[in-house]
Amino acid sequence: MTPATASIEDLLGLAIRLVNAGQPERARVLCEQARAAHAPHPAVLQLLAVIDLQRGDAAAAVDSATASLVLRPDHAPTLRAAADAWFALSLQRHAAHDLAGETQALRESLRLAPERVEAEVNLGIALQDAGEMAEAMRAYGRAFRRREDSFGRIAHALATPNHGRLWLDLDALRAALRAA
Repeated sequence: MTPATASIEDLLGLAIRLVNAGQPERARVLCEQARAAHAPHPAVLQLLAVIDLQRGDAAAAVDSATASLVLRPDHAPTLRAAADAWFALSLQRHAAHDLAGETQALRESLRLAPERVEAEVNLGIALQDAGEMAEAMRAYGRAFRRREDSFGRIAHALATPNHGRLWLDLDALRAALRAA
């Protein structure tokens, strides 16, 4: 059975078994063969996103998850994979000092998973680094209102010397975050 003659379901099943057996690279090759031999399939694209994310290629994971969502827009597992991929991409863009790319990736992560507090805090940090303090405070406020245990990280970020604000009264900072 070659990829051209195998059904997409057979290829996908084998690829999933390979991932589960700890052979993601072989699974990725099989997924690519399935893409070449068959019409775009959302599950193949979703699996590629998961594999790419596991191997640290967040940009490829974003591309695959996005293509899968075009075919299956409300598929919950793919939406989760896409949010994870966008968040991972934001971390990679941060490490590359690509502030605009980081901000865009964080916004996309939050569009897909608005409950993701760590993305909201990171967005606040990126906006603060860009000198957009009003926007940063709104992001910090959303994070704090969603999960008050994010306060320490927010307070620490706000205390950075180059772009932050110093709050001597932490209760005033909590009130400002609730209102932001």
